[in-house]
Amino acid sequence: MPESLLRYKYLPMNGNSLKIISEGTMKFSSPSEFNDPFDCAPDFDVKTNLEYISNNKDIFKKAGKKLGLSPGQRIQNRTKMLKNFERAASKEDYGSQIAEKTGICCLSREALNLLMWAHYAKNHTGFVIEFCIPLTATGTIQEAEDCILKWLLPLEVTYTKDKPAINLNDSKDESMQKQFLTKSKDWEYEQEERVIDYIRGSGVHSFDHKKIIKSIIAGIKMTDKKYSELQSIVKSMNKQLQTDVQVYRAIKTTGQYAIMVSERTDLTSSA
Repeated sequence: MPESLLRYKYLPMNGNSLKIISEGTMKFSSPSEFNDPFDCAPDFDVKTNLEYISNNKDIFKKAGKKLGLSPGQRIQNRTKMLKNFERAASKEDYGSQIAEKTGICCLSREALNLLMWAHYAKNHTGFVIEFCIPLTATGTIQEAEDCILKWLLPLEVTYTKDKPAINLNDSKDESMQKQFLTKSKDWEYEQEERVIDYIRGSGVHSFDHKKIIKSIIAGIKMTDKKYSELQSIVKSMNKQLQTDVQVYRAIKTTGQYAIMVSERTDLTSSA
């Protein structure tokens, strides 16, 4: 088993993107900002969940307690509570409150995908950050969880034809997989992995850029002026953090619809 993962972040050349390098801050997006309206919005199986609630006394007990109802009032209001649940669960945006409290950082397993460069690196004028992410974390559970966010340790996205449906008896991992880690097969080219932040939510958060940034790859359409600016920022980071992050420029591959990094034998082409 490898001790680390190589993952990639496609970015436009702008001030916020450059702060990832210079300041070690990364944007975790709210799902509402994503360009896919199906993303993080699974179905909710109303019928199955109504049956589950009807047969689960603990759920009624907790709901009644939250509403300040006595045991007798819970029994009297059972039908009304079920109807209220059915009405809420039938709304298309059911579960959106959970999504809005969650921040997501998207990475890719591919460094040289032409569509990714076009879509997320502003038509090849931006750059890609290569991260070398450790797979081992020591210490307490809390320290290990902190490392997931500091080192941007991602979870793999699954691509399917059918939209998943959340059930109340799903485990925490099953719910997370269905809501945040499942997308349409149309997006499979992204080879996406996600860092999910339930703690801080969306926003710009710090990470350990000294430990995990390995290299920077400039797009084939980045201007010489912007390339010099990128090199200067990386040079300053290396001096400040005592790191040795290299900057490369992607080039076209002869005879293929592909790009490569000539200095890197492990980044030769993307067909």
